[in-house]
This record gives sequence, structure tokens and C-alpha cells, in this order.
Amino acid sequence: SAGGGAAPAAPAGANGNGNGRVNGPIRITYSNGNFKGLLDTAAARFGVYWKYVDGTIQFFYTESRTFQINAIPGDSSMSANITSGAGSTGGVSGGGGAGGGAANGAAAGVSTSNSQNIGVASKLSVYASIEKSVGAMLSGYGKVVASPATGAITVVDTPDTLDHIASFIDGENKSLSRQVVINVTVLSVNLADADEYGINWNLVYQGLSNKYGIKNAAAAGSNGVGFSAGILATAGSKLAGTSLVINALSEQGKVRRQTTASVVTLNNQPVPVQVARQTSYLQSSQTTVTALVGASTTLTPGTVTSGFNMSILPHILANGTVMLQFSTDISALRGIRTVTSNGSMIETPEMDTRNFLQRVAMKSNETLIISGFEQTDDNLDRSGVGTASNYLFGGGLKARSSKEVIVVLVTPTTMGSL
Repeated sequence: SAGGGAAPAAPAGANGNGNGRVNGPIRITYSNGNFKGLLDTAAARFGVYWKYVDGTIQFFYTESRTFQINAIPGDSSMSANITSGAGSTGGVSGGGGAGGGAANGAAAGVSTSNSQNIGVASKLSVYASIEKSVGAMLSGYGKVVASPATGAITVVDTPDTLDHIASFIDGENKSLSRQVVINVTVLSVNLADADEYGINWNLVYQGLSNKYGIKNAAAAGSNGVGFSAGILATAGSKLAGTSLVINALSEQGKVRRQTTASVVTLNNQPVPVQVARQTSYLQSSQTTVTALVGASTTLTPGTVTSGFNMSILPHILANGTVMLQFSTDISALRGIRTVTSNGSMIETPEMDTRNFLQRVAMKSNETLIISGFEQTDDNLDRSGVGTASNYLFGGGLKARSSKEVIVVLVTPTTMGSL
């Protein structure tokens, strides 16, 4: 078949002028063969194909085939953004001065601000992408139409081109049909005040290596293992890496499993995960005074959501590597304050939020370790007569510090094979 960009050439006629028209009788010499060979010779002479249908022999140049696509109809999209910023303003004012001072009553101010915005957007349209790819494979006579509603693509072209397209779609269907199980575990590690530097990941990875023979794949090619982000290559069950990491972290602090979630999705299909709690609070309060009626108060409730949110987009390569794109939001409600203004009372929630956006490539059943999200709480106890600093009357100061480190474990497991 001709390339898609070349002008189509019509099947050659008996006179060889390329206009597909026969002028006069045609003589075909064929000997020492069967009837099928004769038909093949005749079809090749005219640049066409033949088939036997319903008791008749039909010569043709193009035919149509319908291919089923192993994908759910409809497009999917995934977007993630992380925005941070800070700003400050200040100024001085004063009376008249000498020299280069500000004028009387004038003010000199300064303001600074900075912001960072990181975002990714992925729009996935399986049928449109396959239709475009098939369109590049067509001959000059070919046509393609995608029907997402029926989950099929219809192609009209020569049999040779259709065979190439069938092989391509078969490979795409195998890739689209692959499934991946993603296990996510969020751990909270409480460290004592002596652990002022947080988790000692050197000891964690060394312990995993010495006890279980598990290496940190993220440290390959280096002579150190002190990585807070690592990839553990574990054999056996899909939860083996998670269990071993919990055991290793338990030697450094108290480990609490905050969230565990397991989701199943198809290749190249995003999936959300949410384990959260909604808390109601008083968002606003408004009092209206009406003549001859009195005062009426309107209360407006609000809702704050805290917990674990994650969006995951997997992409499985032919060699079994799983490429993951995921964005995570971990939030905790620390408290709700009561604020009174002009006789009205409202409530304001205080949230702790941790956000991160990752893209990583790993093998099936490997465990990705993400850490570095820390929070320190300092508690100070005062005792004594008069003032706490009066040591003659039993005064004293006692400080306690606790550090909480969030560790996220992600383990993808592929199902099926290409």
C-alpha cells in the first residue's frame, strides 16, 4: 500500500495506463497451477484482491473492518497544582527632618512577595489517539471513523493495510487491558526529644539490608543509603515491603498507621483515593434588627474536610516498569477557634496541610518510601511559688518535645502480562 501522504494510484488496468479501465480483451497465460493460483494471478494483474462470498468470486480493492477497543468510552483528565507564596509589607512615618529624611507626615513603605506554582495536567482520550495513529497508517484510499459510544473503530482500506492496523490495535488493546493494584499506606512516626534530627534513614536502610537483604533501589550507583525517599525491591506479596518498613521504623519511634487504601485501575486511567473526615463549624453569624419585630440571627454553617487525598495515574511499560504520577494532600484539623466581633461569634478552623506532587518509575511490587513531612510540638511545664524561676521554693522549668514524621508508602502491583 502507498504511504498516507502520497497521492493514491488507481489499480492498473489491462492496458497498463493506470486508469483502471479495460480496453479490449485481456489474455492471461497461466499453466501448471490450481484455480486459486489463477485468481491470484488475475488479481495481481489488475492490482486488486479477490474473495469467495456466497458462491461468487468478487474482485475488490478496499474493504472495511471494525475493531473493538478495550477502553471505557469517554475521556479522562487529571490535574494537580501546588501553590505556595509569602508576602510582607512594612513602612515608617514621622515628622519633618533634616537632610534626606522623609517629609513631614509622609510615609516610606516597602513590600515584598514571592510565589511558586507547580502544576501538571494530563488529558487522556483513548479513541481520539488511536484514531489519529490509525490515520497515519492508512493508504491513499483509506478512511477511519471512531465510535466511542460503541467502543469500536471502523477502517476502510486495502487488506494489506488492514492487517497492519489489526496488529497495531491488538497491541494497544493488550496494553489498555492491563490492570494495576496500588496500595497506599500513611504512617505517623512519633520520635522522642533525643531524635532531634528526625528519622535516621541510614539505620532504616541498613537494617533492611542486614536483616532481609533488601536494597534501596533509589540509592543505586551511590555509596550511601541515607535517602528519605527510597524504593525497596521486595519479593513475595505486594504488602511485604510495607510490613518490613513498619518493623524497621518501630525501632526508632512509635509507629501509627494513619491511613491504608488499596485501589485497582486500568493502565493509563487515573483514580482518586480519599480517606477523610468532614467537620462542621459556625462559618458566620448575622443579626438583623427589624422595627416592631425585633432582632433575628442567621447562622451559616461551614464544613472543613481533613484527612488523606490522593490522585494516581499509572502507566505500564512493556518491560513491566510502572510509571506513577500522583498528587497527595494530607491535612489534619488542629482545632476550631471561637472569634467574637461586634457581638457576633464565629468559628475558624486551624488546619495543618502537607502537599506534594511526584513522578516516579518503579517495578511491580516495589515499595516507594516518601518522607520529610515533619511537625514538632513543644510543651513547657512551669512550677514554683511566685515565679517558676524561683528555685528556692521548688520552682523549675521542664520542657518536652515530640516530633511527628509522616511517611507515605506506595506499592504498585501489575496484573496480567503483555
